[in-house]
Amino acid sequence: MIVGFTASSFDLFHSGHVAMLKEAKANCEYMIVGMQTDPTIDRPEKNKPVQSVFERYVQLEGCKYIDEIIPYETEKDLEDIFLTYKIDVRFIGEEYKDKEFTAKQLCVDKNVKIHYNKRQHSFSTTNLRKRIKESE
Repeated sequence: MIVGFTASSFDLFHSGHVAMLKEAKANCEYMIVGMQTDPTIDRPEKNKPVQSVFERYVQLEGCKYIDEIIPYETEKDLEDIFLTYKIDVRFIGEEYKDKEFTAKQLCVDKNVKIHYNKRQHSFSTTNLRKRIKESE
């Protein structure tokens, strides 16, 4: 069985998330999602989630492209997921191609294929936040 993995905070779950998860699931048989509880814990430049961990978990649980959800807090936790689980392919946005990212070397060392998702849409959490603010 080919096990896939991707990670995000999945705040304000939107069409872009679904498109990414659909592409990922089409390239594996079992899809694990790491849901970061608060990316600002060790990356202060990131946005603090608007939705609670529970709200985001319930939304992910309802997505048919996800088989398992692993909440995690820090980038170290993300590395521990790669050390603990048998993952065959990691899905990450194409904007990370030729850049360093958490657990990249672990993927190389453990022969985990890295699949760069294509973003062929304009959906993003940043744009959604902006649209919400402008509509108020």
